[in-house]
Amino acid sequence: MSIKREVKKEEKKLMQKSCVVCNKKAELCMRGLPENTYCKECAKQYFKLLSYLEKL
Repeated sequence: MSIKREVKKEEKKLMQKSCVVCNKKAELCMRGLPENTYCKECAKQYFKLLSYLEKL
């Protein structure tokens, strides 16, 4: 694998958001607060109404 591909692959990993609770891949964030990200399982646990969240 070329170095260029490896760098792009690592950059893509860094750009992916992770859940603030369990550190899994985040799928949802709070409305108006895109830095607060959650995976689906944690979002269901902590928020009774998923309508408060937006998809990433």
